[in-house]
Amino acid sequence: MAKLPFRASLVLAAACTALPMVATPPAHADAGVVYRSCQQVRQNFPTAPNGIYLLHNGAKLFTVYCADMATAPKEYVTLEKTGQSENYSQYTAGGASPGTNVRTRFTRLRLDPATFIVDIGDLKYASSTGSLRHSGSTTVTSMPYAVAMSCTNTPVGEGNIDLRGTSVKVDNTFATSGFNPSGSATVSPSAQVVTLRGGGSCGWIMPTPVRYNPFNPSPGMPNLKLDCANQIRSARQICLVLAGTARSTVQVTREGSRLLVRLRPGGRTVAVLGLDGRVRSLR
Repeated sequence: MAKLPFRASLVLAAACTALPMVATPPAHADAGVVYRSCQQVRQNFPTAPNGIYLLHNGAKLFTVYCADMATAPKEYVTLEKTGQSENYSQYTAGGASPGTNVRTRFTRLRLDPATFIVDIGDLKYASSTGSLRHSGSTTVTSMPYAVAMSCTNTPVGEGNIDLRGTSVKVDNTFATSGFNPSGSATVSPSAQVVTLRGGGSCGWIMPTPVRYNPFNPSPGMPNLKLDCANQIRSARQICLVLAGTARSTVQVTREGSRLLVRLRPGGRTVAVLGLDGRVRSLR
């Protein structure tokens, strides 16, 4: 599928597997495809490596990191802020839960490209420190993303979301749960930074819908909706809302061994891709 004639691309567009395209490509160019998932990339390019790819879901045009491309491809948002106090969740020890603070830090977030919802329980790109006994019984060693928890009757649990440097923002509400819960979620004007404080006896705060005892997570917790950050494009990522007529004004053309992705009107090139959709450069 390295070369697609224009008629074939129209069939793909009708089948919702490729972005709609306008106008006939120049004689020297072949129409290209922007895929909807990393799995779809692998189906068409079995040897495509892990890396940054441009995808679309019908409403958004965005970059993701495609992982596990040789086996079961998955999409991730790469976080730019990855320090000790950025993009972490913490169950603060004390009270009915003795031990040491359990803090899990994240460098990438698992994203469903169709819904733009993060699986906060995916710890593939996370690391944890500390260990405590929840209510004196269950050993806790890790936390899901965007959760702050404690069992001290006060909201001393901590958490931080920091999407600065990416092209996405938070589009979700937060709520407390547990026994005598309390807490807060302070969202920045850009909705790219959220400071979490939560606790109770035991209690927590997390993205809605809330879950029971959200610790020691595993994949399968779709709990944080994202959106494009007001068309912001970072140095290494883009997320563009294709609202209204813009959905039919994305043009993908081939020039030699690369694909050019343009927005109409004006024909501005937003990305240069390899034939498999892997990003070579953003503009």
